[in-house]
Parts: sequence; structure tokens; C-alpha cells
Amino acid sequence: MVPYLILSVAALLVNIPMGYIRENCPQFSLRWLFWIHAPIPLIIYMRVTLGTSKWFIPVGIFLAVVGQVIGGRWRGKTRSSEEVERLKQIPAIDAPDQKKLDESQTTVVLLNMGGPRTNADVPDFQKRLFADPLLIRFPLSFLFQGFFAWLLVTFRAKAARERYQLIGGGSPIFESTGRQARALQEELARRGRKIDVVFSFNYSAPFPEETISAVQRSGKRDVLLLSLYPHYSKATTGSNIYYLKKAAKQIYPEVQFTEAPAYYLHDGYIQAFVDRIQEQLKPGESLDDFYLIFSPHSLPLYSLVEGDPYAFQISQTVAKILTRLGRTTRWGIAYQSAVGPLQWLKPSLEDMLEAVTRRGYKKLLIVPVAFVTDHIETLCEVDIEYRQLAGKLGVADYRMSRAIECHPEFIRALADTVEAALAPRAPEVHRSAQFVHEHIV
Repeated sequence: MVPYLILSVAALLVNIPMGYIRENCPQFSLRWLFWIHAPIPLIIYMRVTLGTSKWFIPVGIFLAVVGQVIGGRWRGKTRSSEEVERLKQIPAIDAPDQKKLDESQTTVVLLNMGGPRTNADVPDFQKRLFADPLLIRFPLSFLFQGFFAWLLVTFRAKAARERYQLIGGGSPIFESTGRQARALQEELARRGRKIDVVFSFNYSAPFPEETISAVQRSGKRDVLLLSLYPHYSKATTGSNIYYLKKAAKQIYPEVQFTEAPAYYLHDGYIQAFVDRIQEQLKPGESLDDFYLIFSPHSLPLYSLVEGDPYAFQISQTVAKILTRLGRTTRWGIAYQSAVGPLQWLKPSLEDMLEAVTRRGYKKLLIVPVAFVTDHIETLCEVDIEYRQLAGKLGVADYRMSRAIECHPEFIRALADTVEAALAPRAPEVHRSAQFVHEHIV
């Protein structure tokens, strides 16, 4: 009788935490199914070891289901409305009465991934990158993420250093982002906005902890988060925000965060891409002679299944660029930079190049549409490696548009986005009267 009691209690209790975790996963997703079935090997092992009858199996299944239900309902009672909406794939909805920020108490923080400044920094950068479960996730990643990161860094270190050496021995993203921060601050100052603009990276300095410490030293109480990933993904913008808030809890819990509005459809952002595309044309050439391939960074396919809006926002940006160009044919979207044994968004840029060349296209223009700075993914992957592939495939004319970097229209888009989150400026007359009252009366 004791073995049956032990097996019953185990089947019930083991499934309660599994049901709790399962409730955090989209229904019928791979993770959802995994946490339902995860206790089965243990229950089978215990049944065989304890020598219980096979006729007891239905009882064990029933108790396992009860445990899953208890755990799921327990999690359901503690879940926030935001978490419920995330599982239901409700997109971000701006509040109608969103609080406007006082610019004198606000720091704008630009968000990006970062990159190794020198070849010596490559291993540490990649280790942080691949060890981040918010960026790359796979079954049992909570157990093997560190080993996975070590494996990739160990076997890719030499090749990674060689690739960075091709673009100067490191990533230019630190300098590029610094220039963007200065350009944005100058544009805001030109508009009469005196506000600090800094930047924060996830996998290289300045890290979230450094950024929060700098904000604390400034005495500002509000942080306006402005992502340099124009298209939202939990793996990119979401990851940046998560680690900044995590750092703030330990260093400066009083600071308040506000997420800047999206700008992936802003006219300035779109025009910057249109200008970069047109820059690639020589006198007398027509854009109609080129097949356009818009190449955003890929994401694991599970992100799309879980409601990530990234791919849809990419499509909207591309559609608006095409409208501005007056283009309706001879274009496509192809994803780049996939890594690891996962299913990624498709088609890949490599497959797309093979497909268009099979159809006879010999002149291609690649537009790295999701990148606002040039770095390893554009300067090496697109402009060197895929150029070599295109040459082998018989492409006679292969071009890549430059990143929008500090294009005036892009900086205008960022400044408009910041101003949308700030309280309206006081009229000049009112400010002058206030000055007189405070300093003369």
C-alpha cells in the first residue's frame, strides 16, 4: 500500500510546479507541451522501481492532471493583466492619458545590443550574447544555456575574430551610437529642449548597471527608453528594457521608466532609407534596373509564434519605403544572421539570392532595413560574405545601401519621438514673465 501512496503523492506534487510554469507558456506551444510531459519519465521510473501494478496507471494520470490544474490555477491567480495580454498576444496599446515627462528631470537612454570594440573583446561579447535566455532560447535552455554559450564561443572564436578583422578589428557600433546620441541631443537643443541623451548596451559597455549609475549621479528621476531597434522584439528592445529595470532595482529603485513611442513608420525614418537607396545609383542609372532585397536581422521562429510583432512591423516599414519609391514589383524580404540549431524566420538572404539569380536577375540592391548603424551584420555579412556568394551565383552588379546612421531625417524622427513623450514647452512670453517675476520683482 505504501508504494501506491508514494507514487500518488509524487504524481500530484511534481505536477503542481510544472502546471505553474506551463501556465506561463502560449497554449499548445512546444514549451507548453514540454511542461505537461516533463514529469512522465520520473513517474514511470518510480512506478517501475516501486513495483506498482499497471492498473494503477490511470490513477497516476488522473493525479498528474489534478496537479497540473492546481499549478495552473495558482499561477493564474498571481498573473498580472500585462502577462495575460502577452499570452493572448495583445499588442502594446498606448494609454490615452500617458503621463508627459518633465525634460529637466528626464534622461533619454538609447538602447542597442553593443559590440566588441576590439578583437580582444570578441569572446566576452559573444559569451554574454549567447548566454542571454531572452535573446536565444531552446528546450531546456535554463539548464544548458551556459554550456551552449561556451560551445559557440569556443568553436566560433577564431572565425568571429577574422570577421571583425575584415571590418577594422572590432565593431564600430560604440562610436556610431555615440554620434547618434550627440546628434539627437543637439537636435533637441536646437528645439529648445535641454535634455541628456546617453546610450546603453546589453553585451558590451556601457552596460545597464553603468547607465543606471550615471542616471543616479545626475539626480534625474525619469528615464525615457528609446530603442535603436526600430521594430520591437522581446529579444532585442524587450531584453534591453528588462536588464535596465533589473539594474535599477539594485542601484536606483526610485527611477521611473517610460518607453518612447514606436517610430518605424515615421516619415523621417522612411525618408532616410529612401535617400540611402537612391545614393547607390550612379548618374544615368534607374532603380528599376535593380531587384531590391530588404534584409532585416532574423529571429527564432518561436518569437513569431509567441506574438512578437517584429516581422509584421518590418513588413510595414518595407511597404512604406516601397510606396515612397513608387515600387510595386521586383522586391523581397529576406532575413540574415541566423545562428544555432533553431528554426529562424525565413526566407534567408542566402536562399533568396539563389532564388532571384535562378530567375535571371543580375543586378541586386540589398537594403539592411532593420539596422540603424553599420556593423558586423552589414559591413561583413552583407557587404563581404554575401557579395562573394552573389558573385559565385553570377550576379554582375551587387550593391548594399549604407545604414542610416546620423541621417538628418532619422535624427529628426528620433527627436520627434522624444518630444512626443515630453511635456509641452512653456510659451516664450510666459517664460519671460516668469523670469521677470522671479529675478526682478
